[in-house]
Amino acid sequence: MRLLHTADWHLGKHLEGQSRLKEQEDFIDELVEIADEHNVELILVSGDIYDTFNPPAEAEKLFFRAMKDLSRDGERVIIIVSGNHDSPDRLMASYPLAYNQGIIILGTPQSSVVPGRIGKHEIVDGGRGFLELEINSERVVILTLPFPSEKRLNQVLSESSEERELQQKYSVKVGEIFSELESKFRDDTINIAISHLFVAGGDTCKSERPIHVGGGLTVHSEHLPERSQYTALGHLHRCQTASKVRNAYYAGSPLQYSVSEIGYSKCVLLVDLEPGNEPVIEEIKLRNRKPIEVWEVDGIENALKKCKENSGRSVWAYLRIKTDRTLLQTEIKEIKKIKPDILSIIPVISGETEEDEEVAGFEEKDIIELFQEFYKKTKEVEPDEEVLRMFALIVNGKDVQ
Repeated sequence: MRLLHTADWHLGKHLEGQSRLKEQEDFIDELVEIADEHNVELILVSGDIYDTFNPPAEAEKLFFRAMKDLSRDGERVIIIVSGNHDSPDRLMASYPLAYNQGIIILGTPQSSVVPGRIGKHEIVDGGRGFLELEINSERVVILTLPFPSEKRLNQVLSESSEERELQQKYSVKVGEIFSELESKFRDDTINIAISHLFVAGGDTCKSERPIHVGGGLTVHSEHLPERSQYTALGHLHRCQTASKVRNAYYAGSPLQYSVSEIGYSKCVLLVDLEPGNEPVIEEIKLRNRKPIEVWEVDGIENALKKCKENSGRSVWAYLRIKTDRTLLQTEIKEIKKIKPDILSIIPVISGETEEDEEVAGFEEKDIIELFQEFYKKTKEVEPDEEVLRMFALIVNGKDVQ
């Protein structure tokens, strides 16, 4: 069986107030091309479909289009688990319709499926946390664990204030869930797992919103499924091996979502599996149509020159200008007029200490995300699409009509 592993789409995400929807649309088109070209039979999407609990309508529309194009009217099975950015209820709202198209969406660790037709294939067995599929005469058993937050696990894991003890309890609990579910694996089936969680030792990026303050919700690799031939993980944005011994892998995000992601390629994972054999894994690099760059120049004149030289390039840029004075608003407007895709202009004033420069500069945080977090904290609800739109317009210096 050939499967395709992808994760962390973050549909609807902004970068310093700038929409990434066009890039995400291009990614979906490329993903469909890859799936068709390589005759993929099963697609695993390991969480964080959306960037917020309340995604904009355009992001949901893109998700529905992606599911339609990828499933090919039920010829291909798609399995999706929620991530820490997703609202399980909202993600699963389309489940009844998606089911007929061969799409299985699981929102919480308690989610289950029932046997029956799934698109043009068959669920031959299913229950809480597992399912067995027959796809093109092959049998595959899949353990499913959507983002296991403390609340979603319905466990009181934080009675102790000691972080190490909390982390160990959480990891052990996740390990117990997988261990119990592994009884569903058989020698004559392809045996895999899918989840959205943080495995200790993973290479993180600044664009990954912390799962839990202090890192308490961390899983040690020994608590991942022992007998899984391939465990498809989501949450970390860098494509990487979580555990070679446990055959656990992160596909990473499809786009660069912060400056910290500049230095490596984005990919999806193509996996060939047979019962009892090791997986054959191929990284398929994704096209980076609009990369993030950091430009460092001396003085405003060189800044203007740099923008003119790159005015025709499709690129997001952070501009750092070494100067002995503050920048004038007219200069900032001229820079953005030449290159609208400048995300941030950071003056590096002569004589500043490194600490001052860090405060004055950017810390690779998306201002829209910070606003969402502040809004939710103060009002105890997510900001709606209109509020986010108005805030983004203000941030980008445009009038709100």
